Amino acid sequence: MPGLVAYCVSKAALSHFTAGLRADLRGLPIGTTLVELGPIPTNMQAGVNDFEPAAKSFERFYRTRLLVQVPREKVANEVVEAVRKGRRHVRLPKRAVLFPLLSEAPRRTTELVLTGVPHQVKQPHLR
Repeated sequence: MPGLVAYCVSKAALSHFTAGLRADLRGLPIGTTLVELGPIPTNMQAGVNDFEPAAKSFERFYRTRLLVQVPREKVANEVVEAVRKGRRHVRLPKRAVLFPLLSEAPRRTTELVLTGVPHQVKQPHLR
């Protein structure tokens, strides 16, 4: 999205961090749930609309209904349910699920290729 590079980069970093952490924790009783959200009712949109290219991008997404604002209560309920069930992701709105799936395809392919590769190394005990 134009004008949101820092925001988008931070979301991508969290996505990759979570994928790496998930790989490191494989086999342990610790899970991760990545929450990927579209717009939710906050004051952030007002700041985004100050930058015309970003405002036009959001306008196009809203007009085509690819993005809709997700109520905070729905986000909270979905996150609680995902953690309870041990799901890897919460993606809202559900109609925008294609975007992260496309960007995640190479990583998931790599995960499949690395299945069976030892992922934990025993650390020597220091005396």
